[in-house]
Amino acid sequence: MGATAGGGNQGRTLDRALDVLECLERARGPLRLSDIAREADLHLATTQRTVNQLVRRGYVQQGRLGYSLGPVLLSLAHAFVVHDRMSTVAPPVLTELSATTRLTSSVYVRSGDERILVARVSGADPLRYQFPIGRRVPLDVGGGKVLLAALPDEEIEEYHRRSPETTLASGRVQTLEELRADVERVRRNGYHLAESERELGALSLTLPVHDADKEIAGAINLVTTTDVTGADELLAWLPELSRGAGAIGVRI
Repeated sequence: MGATAGGGNQGRTLDRALDVLECLERARGPLRLSDIAREADLHLATTQRTVNQLVRRGYVQQGRLGYSLGPVLLSLAHAFVVHDRMSTVAPPVLTELSATTRLTSSVYVRSGDERILVARVSGADPLRYQFPIGRRVPLDVGGGKVLLAALPDEEIEEYHRRSPETTLASGRVQTLEELRADVERVRRNGYHLAESERELGALSLTLPVHDADKEIAGAINLVTTTDVTGADELLAWLPELSRGAGAIGVRI
């Protein structure tokens, strides 16, 4: 019984530390201790103990304006990029794809309710917005719907219950019925064409990447803007994008 209780305490301690790290990762700048406690839904004293431990280990650093992520996380991120199969296989394929299409190409993987950018190569016309490696995006926006479409319907509805108010870049709130319709189109067509969902004026074409076991391992897309490329022009690159997805799939 004591071991179980101890294991439970250790689990809660780890959860709190991860909550703090994710809170700082989402922040656009340093946070005060009270801000972290509020965002992570922790008592102030618990937050102080957790943050102090993370500072000692280098995962968090304290500056004049507050707390932010520490340099140790950069080493962890580097280790991921070096050892993760998708991160090493995708860049050469994306380089060739962007050279052919002159468009920005990207690869994402799913993590829970989000997709994370793991590789990107800029096209001839760089996008007007910054989107760094490691950026998280909800599954129900843009190309994430390709990953969402692989889930059973009941899981999609549960996802929507957790995130019912998704506002697209156009300012429109996406309903469950609209999400279902997009998911069905992905299942029927095998791709998702998105316009002004994540960024106003952005136009993207996304396909799933299947591994050797035919499981969806990620998603690959081409991204442009509506003032550079039209939807029909982008769809014309579907065969090239499909070849890129296949080239990655056989190597992971």
